[in-house]
Amino acid sequence: MAINKKIVKRIVVTTVWSLVVTAAVVLLIAATREQQDKLCTDVVVNVKSVDGVRYISEKNILNTISGGAPEKMKGQLVKTFDLQQLEELLEKNLWIRNAELFFDNKDVLHIDISERQPVARVFAVSGETFYVDDLGEQLPTTNDQVARVPVFTSFPTITKPLAGKDSVLLQQVKEVGAYLLKHDFWMAQVDQVNISDYQMELIPKLGNHVIQFGEGTQVEAKFNRLMLFYKRIMSKTGWNYYSSLDVRFDKELVAVRRDSASLFKSFTLSTKDSIRINSVIDSLQLARDTSMAFIKKDSSVVLTSKTNIQKPQPVSVKLQNPLPEKTESNPSTSNSVKNQQPVKQPTKPVTKSEEENVLNEAKKQNVKQPKAVMKKNNNR
Repeated sequence: MAINKKIVKRIVVTTVWSLVVTAAVVLLIAATREQQDKLCTDVVVNVKSVDGVRYISEKNILNTISGGAPEKMKGQLVKTFDLQQLEELLEKNLWIRNAELFFDNKDVLHIDISERQPVARVFAVSGETFYVDDLGEQLPTTNDQVARVPVFTSFPTITKPLAGKDSVLLQQVKEVGAYLLKHDFWMAQVDQVNISDYQMELIPKLGNHVIQFGEGTQVEAKFNRLMLFYKRIMSKTGWNYYSSLDVRFDKELVAVRRDSASLFKSFTLSTKDSIRINSVIDSLQLARDTSMAFIKKDSSVVLTSKTNIQKPQPVSVKLQNPLPEKTESNPSTSNSVKNQQPVKQPTKPVTKSEEENVLNEAKKQNVKQPKAVMKKNNNR
């Protein structure tokens, strides 16, 4: 009897599991058939742009996946949509970084598009033009939208793929363009960037001078030196006083006066960040760390001039101990002054409003602007 009970129990368990599996298969087949019979009820396009500007239109996207007949997508069987193939088709558009397609539970087709972010527009010596994105990839121009990005002219070549110097130059264009886009002051000040023999030359909107930028390396340090010069020097001499500013060399800024040989002041920064005029020369050399301290300080700058300068000589800036200051002897105060410890002045952070004041001061002056031209590159 015990053996018969075990056999019966096994038969019952096996039967139950067979019924469960059969029911699951039937339901799955029914659901699959129902899904295949469903129709697309709507199409929703969502373009995720970085700066809020669409460089590819919804119409262009729909025409791409529908073969030019987007009106026929609604009412089409869901099973006829090959979502993976459609995603690959969309991503062939160079402006589309990523495409995702899916149906929701209401049979609505969702198309999520992530666009590329342009950081520069480049004009080649051949006259052709293209954009460069934040990854250094070339993008074609589009009729849907014009990107407000820095302009670079006289790029040597536009052939693909770029190699050697051209490839390195394209990455430098990306770095400089991305930096300009992140800083409103420089976007407002730099009109365009000319390229000559793989060296960059900045044309400002305000000020009748040209900025020799050199290669697109150490971008932040070079713009910091320019900002220092704008705030402390050109705000006093005027925006038409110098014809050329050169930041190509490490920790150095060379200013060339318009009417004669270069005339500039050399500043030595002491350990207290005080400013002393040493001599009238042609170049200003500042260590990056001390130049930033110079920007933050409110110390006054005394400008002097000499007429007997024959040949400018560059002078290096070195940190040195501050010279003792001469004071008038006063019996009542000499001891207290002698024992008094110098008070460390708090540094004033550079704010956006200070940068805006530089442009505002320039606008009040009679500022000429150098003519921005396309330079032909003869070293192709």
